[in-house]
Amino acid sequence: MSRFKSCNSSSLILVLVLSLPLTTLAAARIDFAVGDVQAVTPEGASRSLAKGARIVSGETIRTKDGRAQLRFDDGAIVSLQPDSEFRIDNYQFSGQPDGKERGFFSLLKGGLRTLTGLVGRANKDNYKVTTSVATVGIRGTEYTLVYTDSDSIAVATGEGAIEVCNDAGCKVLASGESAVIKGKDGAIELGDFRPQLTPPQPIGLILPQFSTAE
Repeated sequence: MSRFKSCNSSSLILVLVLSLPLTTLAAARIDFAVGDVQAVTPEGASRSLAKGARIVSGETIRTKDGRAQLRFDDGAIVSLQPDSEFRIDNYQFSGQPDGKERGFFSLLKGGLRTLTGLVGRANKDNYKVTTSVATVGIRGTEYTLVYTDSDSIAVATGEGAIEVCNDAGCKVLASGESAVIKGKDGAIELGDFRPQLTPPQPIGLILPQFSTAE
């Protein structure tokens, strides 16, 4: 009788897991984590992260005095500098673009460099990174996004193009272009600088080169 109950319980758990909506399932894995890196659930529970750990939609990654690199199921890579907070607001990907894919994120503090994946390539409205100052959309690209203070960000495009929007309007940054935005209604000011993630990324943990043809 106990074996029968155990089998039934295992089957029920499997059915419940398979019936969960996609947004509650794993969205990314940790490529590497150095120092104090944690995932925090919407309820406030936290756990330490190491290489291979899986992250789900809704969680916030906090690097504190460490750094981490996330690899999403659509092929996107996000590298977080120390003292960053990056929230996965709504991520959905079934294995191929089907119109239902989503990649909505928030950079709450710190900085990141990212290579975008399949989400957002067919429909750019399906991808967005929100900050306290502006939102960033993509058209298949690599870019760096950093807070310079609590009310200012700097952003630079490596390949492809991004669209930066706030209450003052929107501006497209093509390959090699950079901008600073100060405040929600501040002008998006183009510049010739390149925002850097500090401290420098360790040798061997640098993101691969990206080409829009890949």
